[in-house]
Amino acid sequence: MSVGQMHVLQNADNSISAQFIDYGATLVSLLVPDRHGNIADVLLGCATPEDHALFHPHFNCIVGRYANRITNATFQIDGEIYKLEANVPPHILHSGNHGIANRLWSSRCVPNGIQFTIHSEDGDAGFPGRVDIVSTYTLVDQTLKLELEATTSRPTPVSLTSHHYYNLSGIQGSSIADHQIQMNADAYCPISTALTQLGKVDPVEGTPFDLRELTRLGDRIAEQDDQIQLAGGFDHNFVINGCGTRVVAKVVEPTSGRVLIVKSNQPGVQLYTSNTLDAEGKNGVRYARHQGFCLETQQFPDAPNHPTYPDAILLPGQRFRAVTEFSFGTE
Repeated sequence: MSVGQMHVLQNADNSISAQFIDYGATLVSLLVPDRHGNIADVLLGCATPEDHALFHPHFNCIVGRYANRITNATFQIDGEIYKLEANVPPHILHSGNHGIANRLWSSRCVPNGIQFTIHSEDGDAGFPGRVDIVSTYTLVDQTLKLELEATTSRPTPVSLTSHHYYNLSGIQGSSIADHQIQMNADAYCPISTALTQLGKVDPVEGTPFDLRELTRLGDRIAEQDDQIQLAGGFDHNFVINGCGTRVVAKVVEPTSGRVLIVKSNQPGVQLYTSNTLDAEGKNGVRYARHQGFCLETQQFPDAPNHPTYPDAILLPGQRFRAVTEFSFGTE
């Protein structure tokens, strides 16, 4: 299967470059300097661009219509029950095996960026409504900005996100244990044994999920906490403090000095530490667990089934808009 065109964005001083393909509106590589000016790819990914058209763990693509898991692949709107494609039976993950992550998008150049579009038909994977989706990446100075927009013909749940797998060391196949992370979150959503939502929001205080100060990831992943053990690390939605576009997280890789700061206007972010990763990757490397991390800004997982979560139903005449900024630096 064709992966479409290849697109390259570079900032003005050529210190950062990003490469994309149309398949999945996927970010294939992201070259970023360390504190000494050495350039390296800070993304995990497939061995070749063409491999993205094969099965892979959602490397660096746009996922939706609804990101993350929906329990029992079922929800209802106004009393009508919708049954979805259960690709992780009995649940659905990232909108099934034929979601927008696994399709060819259309693309065009925009100032400082590239814009992708795709249409998800009424009944796609069981979701109601035709949904038109636009994904726009721009690269200005040290910031890669992603704007995701959607409209619908019928009420339907929408949560779009990017699924970037980062390792700021720039060394493919290395552990993320020494990465330090700080999350702007006073609360998180605990999960079930099936990694689905319990419908709860718990404070991070006194738990391994208290990442409000820079914390070594490896120390928290190793903790004997029931929630950490269930996931084999982090695979949880954090409730971002504040509203509007604000800081979500800061990640530091101390050896290279690379720093990533993520900002978003979304209510939640899924911190995933690649707990089940086992895939062929770049440079002939076989990836293993805990060699990459994802920060998936999002609506709360499974929100249509939990009335206490923020409403994630998009209505005709409304426009879904998610903005996330990935800013790079060194220290």
